[in-house]
Amino acid sequence: MYGSKKQKNGGWFMKRLKKFFSLGLVTVLIFSLAAGAWAAPKGWGQTGQARGHAERNMEQEHERNMNEGATVEEQEMNEKEKEPEQEKNRLKKQEKKKSVTEHVYKGVENALQHVKNPVARAALQAILEGRSVAQAVYEAKQYLKDWNDQNEILIVAGELKEALEEDVSADSLTRAQGYKHLGEMLIKAGKMEDARSLLEQALRNNPGDDEIYSILNKVFAKVKDNNKVKVYIKGNMPVFDVAPVIENGRVLVPLRVLAESLGAAVDYKDNTINIQLNNSTVKLVVGSGKALVDGNPVMLEVPARVVDGRTLVPLRFIGEGLKAKVNYYREGNLVAVE
Repeated sequence: MYGSKKQKNGGWFMKRLKKFFSLGLVTVLIFSLAAGAWAAPKGWGQTGQARGHAERNMEQEHERNMNEGATVEEQEMNEKEKEPEQEKNRLKKQEKKKSVTEHVYKGVENALQHVKNPVARAALQAILEGRSVAQAVYEAKQYLKDWNDQNEILIVAGELKEALEEDVSADSLTRAQGYKHLGEMLIKAGKMEDARSLLEQALRNNPGDDEIYSILNKVFAKVKDNNKVKVYIKGNMPVFDVAPVIENGRVLVPLRVLAESLGAAVDYKDNTINIQLNNSTVKLVVGSGKALVDGNPVMLEVPARVVDGRTLVPLRFIGEGLKAKVNYYREGNLVAVE
């Protein structure tokens, strides 16, 4: 009796175990199906990556199967089958490059129809013959002395500018040289504002070129804009909320804008100014003719002062104290800080 009871209990236990196992299996299957349906719309997650790897593996396996056991001649035939597709892709790239080239040179070809001056034509022809845009610009610039047709200069400069901007192979220095020469061409054509714009583009590409500042100086001198001080810091003309002034031959500019343009840190407390850039420090007091540069005492010809709520400091003194190069171009009243 005890044995039959034990058998009954064992049978009951096995039934419960099978039932529990069946329920667990069904649950796992349902969860797997639901998870697959939930993940499918994402597409580019791990499932998509796995699918992509699988497809690439299948393609590689297909290629291996094609070459496996094949003779050398058969393998060469398989490679030749790929060549038309490779050639097609190459032609597409070439066509795209050709369309860009045609866009660049179309304006040059049109300009040649309206330009008679042999020097102007030579400059445009240089581009069509495959020489670099920078070289073509230089060829045009070097003949400016004897080139007096302003209309033709404008036509050529315009086409060369567009070609230079479309030339993706030109680096920053090449662009700076090109814009600089084009600026000189526009000065000869009497277009001072356009020349200034191109020269400022040249500065943004190569802010350390002193020759660009010299040409800009000529632009400002020709438009007789000598009363206002023009300040360029690291190739850019910052906007001052209080205009720079000249006092006893020294240019004073707002402290905060100068420091920010140079990337210097400023501490201003109780009329005492501390300016730091890298390992250089300048300390001065508003209204005082004494200052410190890297801890060494220096006398100021013009002290810092407050104008319209802004502290103005001597530009050259601060710039050189922070190891920057400061040049003043008197003709156009221009200051360059690098």
